[in-house]
Amino acid sequence: MAEVDDELRPSNVEIQRIYAQSSQRWLSHARKSYLQTAFSPESFRLRNMLGNVPSYLGHNLVAFREQSNKPEFDLHTKEVYNGLSALYVNGESLWSVGEGHCDLKEKAMPNQLLVGVQKSISCSFSEDDCFANWPELHEHHKTQSRDGNCFAILVFAWSYILSASWVEIQQTSGTFAAQSNDRMVYLCHQAGWRDDTSESLLDTIDVNLGDVSNDAARWWAAILAKDEGWRAEVKRNESVYRSPWSTTSIAADHQFRLRRASPSQSSFSSVSSPPTSNVALDYLTDFCLLHNAGSQCSAALAAALTFPSLEKVSLPLPSSNSYSSCVRTQIATADSSSPPRSSSSPASCHVDEKDEILQDFRLLPYYMTLSCSKRGIESLLCNTFFGPHIPCNLVSAWIQPIFEVLDPLIAKKDHKVLAMVLGRQQPKFAVLWTGAIITGMARSILQHCRNGFLAIEIHSAAWTNTTQTFMSLDPHPLPSRDRIYRTDECRLLYLAGEELNSRIPICPWRPFGTTALSDTDICVRTHAHCTGGHYLRYASWSWALKDGGNVRDPGFCSDPTTQSVCTTVDHTIILDGHKETALVSENMSEMATRSIFGWLRSYGWPAAEKAIYSHSWMSEGSYDESDDDPEDDISDPGKVKYTSEKFERITAWLDQCANKYYRINWDSVPP
Repeated sequence: MAEVDDELRPSNVEIQRIYAQSSQRWLSHARKSYLQTAFSPESFRLRNMLGNVPSYLGHNLVAFREQSNKPEFDLHTKEVYNGLSALYVNGESLWSVGEGHCDLKEKAMPNQLLVGVQKSISCSFSEDDCFANWPELHEHHKTQSRDGNCFAILVFAWSYILSASWVEIQQTSGTFAAQSNDRMVYLCHQAGWRDDTSESLLDTIDVNLGDVSNDAARWWAAILAKDEGWRAEVKRNESVYRSPWSTTSIAADHQFRLRRASPSQSSFSSVSSPPTSNVALDYLTDFCLLHNAGSQCSAALAAALTFPSLEKVSLPLPSSNSYSSCVRTQIATADSSSPPRSSSSPASCHVDEKDEILQDFRLLPYYMTLSCSKRGIESLLCNTFFGPHIPCNLVSAWIQPIFEVLDPLIAKKDHKVLAMVLGRQQPKFAVLWTGAIITGMARSILQHCRNGFLAIEIHSAAWTNTTQTFMSLDPHPLPSRDRIYRTDECRLLYLAGEELNSRIPICPWRPFGTTALSDTDICVRTHAHCTGGHYLRYASWSWALKDGGNVRDPGFCSDPTTQSVCTTVDHTIILDGHKETALVSENMSEMATRSIFGWLRSYGWPAAEKAIYSHSWMSEGSYDESDDDPEDDISDPGKVKYTSEKFERITAWLDQCANKYYRINWDSVPP
């Protein structure tokens, strides 16, 4: 039971109100999803998530093409493990901070995007029957039912296309010195082949390619090889790096076995040149049209975009049921000497699917930026559970009912309904959730979110027009000029560049309540009443160059009003009686409260907040947000150590405010 004078624990009325809001919303999503037999085409448009995202490595940027002396990107190498390294490109975003005429200028945030890795991603087949039967898409109340799936095949195809685009972008950007190692290359491993006399085996996945050329056959044999059949690599900083979407080792008891309509299976053995991304896309499109798999293609691309965030991938085992009938039809068509290729058949219904695939291909440079943004994909998925209006001490009441809805779906492995429910809450990332479920990334994401830990990557949020942290919200001035909301206090501390507040707090949940201006830092008092208030709004992105300059990238332009987070509550839903008095754990609220106040009060606590800092929630050791993010990150400078100069400055400040501060946090001060 909450105490009457408890300043941290909200009242039971508040807890049940937030619990009911969350439960109503997610139960509504679940009930609607159970009634929905298939995905809607709109929910599978990956481009819906694009906002102001820059094109990967400034692809097709006029500023790069028009310069006679081609500048070079500013690249940075980071050691990963076991002597391996990763290559990053440096950049910087600018953020407007207000409309007033004060000394707070634009905020610059350095950031890095992944360029290359030295180890390919290990892939395997999952024993889980994730989307064993693809529900297809429905439109105009008509649903196409399909047995089986070919996700893994399409994911491997997209990983190659992304990698080929990666090489081509670097070869044409003009910002890299030409290297002989910049290439796509076939390796010796290939998938096996099946002829008319071969028997079906339990450990093989038979894949019909139809009437394909020798070049196409060689390509499919490479990307579906049991081990690494191809490689995309470049040489930078005296080291060779692979594409972030490179795959290797289909470590499973199953392997692919290919079949084509042409009688000769070995005439392509002399083909040695891997196709460009455009040509490979044609091969993929033909396969999708042949097997009526176009609706799976966007989900497969979304799955491939999660690769740079993973060390290993587990993909659903393809089911030949989805194209066994195509095998018979295709071979029969070939034997009758009529045009066998799906692309030349009178299947006009495939035109829309082909157009969707082509549109995704044109937007690959923008998808690649999001895919290579550190914690970018993870943060976009975590954003599904974020409520901008939820204070830190009510996080438990918000998150707990969400997983009371999701946990039964997870336990039953009802991946279709799970993806639909998550997609309803955050429509623009619906297909990204499906992709994360396909690769197994969703499992770890859901586990982190279950505990209230939501990843934040403020660039990815800005590039997709979403809100991942209370720091991105607009200010709300109080009528009283002698107090300030703690949310605005946090924002001003960050914008003013105070050393211990020089990073975005890792806690996305807003602090509750207000602070007396007389108890705030000087920088907060200085800017608390600036005209229009101070905010944090994304303005632009620039690529850093080796010579110290930079080139601005205008980025993709989409409608900024695109829905970001579902905020409506279905008030027609009546909760069961026991739900209205549900027992809500305090754990998540406690951790979130300790986290954000640990950031806000890095320099110490005002005496007026003694009831907060002496509360049991705040006494679980000296919490430091930097402990949660030990990895060095250029965009998060992290904890700044005290210097003697800083020590003297703080001491002088404390002398001036000795009558105001009750207790000081000296944990970071050296003896």
